[in-house]
Amino acid sequence: MGSLQDIWEEFLEDTSFSLFAIHCNLEDHALAYSLNRECKLHLCRSRRDIELKGTALFPVFQWEEEAYFRTWTLFRNFGSSVADKDQTGLFQNEPTFTRHYLIPEKKEVDYFLKVEGDDKNSPTLARLLSIKEVITAYRVPVSDLKSKQNLLY
Repeated sequence: MGSLQDIWEEFLEDTSFSLFAIHCNLEDHALAYSLNRECKLHLCRSRRDIELKGTALFPVFQWEEEAYFRTWTLFRNFGSSVADKDQTGLFQNEPTFTRHYLIPEKKEVDYFLKVEGDDKNSPTLARLLSIKEVITAYRVPVSDLKSKQNLLY
């Protein structure tokens, strides 16, 4: 088991990307629209969602900026899964929903914006903060995340 963890760590060290946490009450498609408008991006809904351990699906919006060799990916941090119907209690025969997190150690974050490629001279954070619907946004150090492998898409 330790060798598999070593392989993941080595792979993630070779992968360079910037990660921004976004706190926002918008739906994912509305946030993608706002990012496209304010940050001059062209995010589109991906045909493929992220599925974690067969429990929950996380919608993905992505854009490959070929001119600067960057890939922009917007992830929702939480997803829901439907469990079996509860046979006991007040709401019998009603499905129960369980909330799962893409990055469990950052449960307070609504969305993550991942920028693969060189983002050093880009005013991404300032543009995110200029969107009036965004409550706050900040850069997240990827090396501090325990579940960073969930961001590999």
